[in-house]
Amino acid sequence: MAINVNELYKFVQFVANKEQSGFIKPSEFNLAVDRAQMQFFMERYGNPAEYQPGRPIPRVAYNQTQKVSDDLRIFIRRQTIPVDINGIMLYPEDYLHFSSATYNFIEQPVTTEIPDDNCDDCPQGMTTTVTVGEIKNHTISIRPVDDSELTSILGSSIVAPDEKHPVLAFYQEGVQYHPKNLGAVDFVYLRRPRKPEWVFTTNPQGRPVYDPANSIDLEWPEQVFNEIAVRILSLTLKFKLLTVNLREGELTQYSEGKRQTGI
Repeated sequence: MAINVNELYKFVQFVANKEQSGFIKPSEFNLAVDRAQMQFFMERYGNPAEYQPGRPIPRVAYNQTQKVSDDLRIFIRRQTIPVDINGIMLYPEDYLHFSSATYNFIEQPVTTEIPDDNCDDCPQGMTTTVTVGEIKNHTISIRPVDDSELTSILGSSIVAPDEKHPVLAFYQEGVQYHPKNLGAVDFVYLRRPRKPEWVFTTNPQGRPVYDPANSIDLEWPEQVFNEIAVRILSLTLKFKLLTVNLREGELTQYSEGKRQTGI
């Protein structure tokens, strides 16, 4: 079950108001909740801040543990996307991170001409066309490379990309494939989580009232509810969005402590 935005809103307000002295405005909550979920997403995918020399992967990263993969599974998307004649594929609108790419390679049978030795009355040098093999479909993985490696292999007569050994490189304008005539690619990627929103109307007393019909829930599973909540609390304090009389150090200590202990 996905996280209900109103349940998250009420929980965050409860923590901030535990001494009846703090309140997060709806507009502030909506800003913080999207930043919080993206922060959590990046930590799950692989926080760049945790990359260190000699350690090629961060402490937590996509496909590193089943728990992390389960958290991100809902955001995995597979699309068949055309590649133009220049070998360029445009990024999907919701693209965030690459996972894999493959394409369907059709191997054609080989035809050859052989001398026709079984015909005594045929003109000398007559041949017969023979087809060897059959049409086969192969799913070929496309290997991502950086600029340096791409330059090297494109100039090589030994390891140059071909239909059985294609490569791809990422650029601002799109994904470049070599060879360029792949036609279409089965592209698997992690999409951006949709932006949640706590929509409200105002009652006669001027207080916000939750509007469930127009609000947008989070897509994350329930088991990461508290992970998102503590990041909202940390962000609202960090950017001074939270108007509180509660001692700031106390709330910061509370939210950071919960995050570090995994609660």
